[in-house]
Amino acid sequence: MRIGQKLVVSYTLLAVLTFLITSVVLRSSIAYFWIAIIAIGASTLVVGTSYVLSNSFTTPLKRMMVMAERMANDDLEQRLPVREGDEIGELSKSLNNLAVKLRGRIEELRSEKAKVELILDNMAEGILLLNDYGDVILTNPSVERIFDVKTADAIGRPVLYSIKSHDLDDVVQESMASGEEVLDEIELQTPFRQLRVRALPIISGGDEKQTLVVVRNITRQKHVERLRKDFIANVSHELKTPLTGLKLLSETLLRSIDSDPSSSKVFIKRLDKELSALIYLVRELIDLSRIETPESTTERSPVDLGKLIQEVVSSFTQLAANKSLHLTFNAPEDIPFILGDRDQLLTLVRNLVDNAIKYAFAGGRIDIKLEKTVAMVNLIVADNGIGMAKREIPRIFERFYRVDKARSRETGGTGLGLSIVKHIAENHNATIDVESKLGIGSTFTIRFPVSNDTAT
Repeated sequence: MRIGQKLVVSYTLLAVLTFLITSVVLRSSIAYFWIAIIAIGASTLVVGTSYVLSNSFTTPLKRMMVMAERMANDDLEQRLPVREGDEIGELSKSLNNLAVKLRGRIEELRSEKAKVELILDNMAEGILLLNDYGDVILTNPSVERIFDVKTADAIGRPVLYSIKSHDLDDVVQESMASGEEVLDEIELQTPFRQLRVRALPIISGGDEKQTLVVVRNITRQKHVERLRKDFIANVSHELKTPLTGLKLLSETLLRSIDSDPSSSKVFIKRLDKELSALIYLVRELIDLSRIETPESTTERSPVDLGKLIQEVVSSFTQLAANKSLHLTFNAPEDIPFILGDRDQLLTLVRNLVDNAIKYAFAGGRIDIKLEKTVAMVNLIVADNGIGMAKREIPRIFERFYRVDKARSRETGGTGLGLSIVKHIAENHNATIDVESKLGIGSTFTIRFPVSNDTAT
C-alpha cells in the first residue's frame, strides 16, 4: 500500500471512530464530560498516529540524505534498506542502483586515467597541453627532464615564463595564431640540447581550443649524424691518400718497367707499402664496425688476461727491438680471470701496445703491468714517449684523431686504434684513465670488473 493511501485510510478510520464514540456518549446524561474526554483522546490519538506515520517515511528520507552526502564525497559503498510496496522503497532501490552504476563508472574512469598517466609518464617525448590563453595545464615527467623545470612551476603559467625558452614560445605562438600545426627544431644552451618541437591546435570535448606541444630530445641523434658525416669525410680522406699514391705508383711503374728495371723495384716496394697501409686501414675499419654492432656480440667466457698480454708482448718484441725500445710485462701470479671476448681483448691490448711503440722515442721504455684490487683487474700500459697536452686527452678516442699527424703518417697510424680500444672497454664494462705530459710520456689504465663466476 502506498504512503498516501495509508494516510487517507488512517485518518478516515480515526474520523469514523471519533464520530461513533461521540454519538454514543451524547445519548447519556453526562454528555459534556465525555465530550471533553473524547476530544482529548482523539487529539492524542491523532498526534500519535501522525508521529508514527511521519516516522515511517521521514526516517528513510534522512537515510537517503546521508547517503546522498556520502555519494557526493565519493563514498559509494553504502546501501539503503529496501522495503517493498511504497514510493520510499522504490526511491531507496533507485539510489542503490545509482550508487552501483556510479562506482562502476568511476572505476572505469580511474582505470582510463591510470592508463593515460602510465603512457605519459613513460613517454620519452615531453608533452605540454596549453589552454586558449597559452597557459600550461598539463605536462609529463619528460618535460622536467628536458627543460629542467618542475611541473608545479609550469602549471598555470605561460610557456615563456615557465619553460623560459623564447624559441619554444615562438613555435607555440605561431601555432596558436595560425591554427595550424608547426614543426621546428630549437636549441637550449645550458646544458646544450637540440629539440624537435611539434605544436598543433586541438579542440577538447567542451569545444575549448587547446594547443598540444610534443618535444623530442634529438641531441644524441644530431650527434650521431655529425659523427657519421665526419666518419664518411675522414674515411674518404684516409682512403684518398693511399689510393692516389697507388695510382701514381702504378702509372710510374708502367712507364719505367721496361726502360728502367732497377727503379721499378723501388716503385714496387713503395707500392707494396701503400697497399699494406690500405689493408691495415680497411681491417681497422672492419674491426671498429664489428665492435660497434650490437648483433656481433659473442658469448663471454673467462679470459686469462696475463697469458693474453704475454702473447701480445711476444708478438711485438722484434718491433720494439728494431726501435731500441725496452718492452716489459709484470703481473702477480694470482690475477683472477675476467669475463669477456678473448678476440676483442686481444685487439685492445695489441692496439695499446702498438700505440705506445709508435709514439715512443728510440731507446725508451714501454712498461705493461697487471694489478688487482678487491673487485677490479687493472691493465696499465706506460711509455716515456712524446706524450700529449692536457687539452688533447679528451679527443684521443675520437675516430681518426691524431696527436702528432706527421709522426702518424711516418708510422702508418690510422687514428682508429684508440677508438677501437674505447669501444672494447665499454663492451666489457671497463673504464679508461689517461695520464700524459707533453714530452714525458703517457699512461693508459684500463679497469676491468671481476665477476664471481671467473674466480680462480
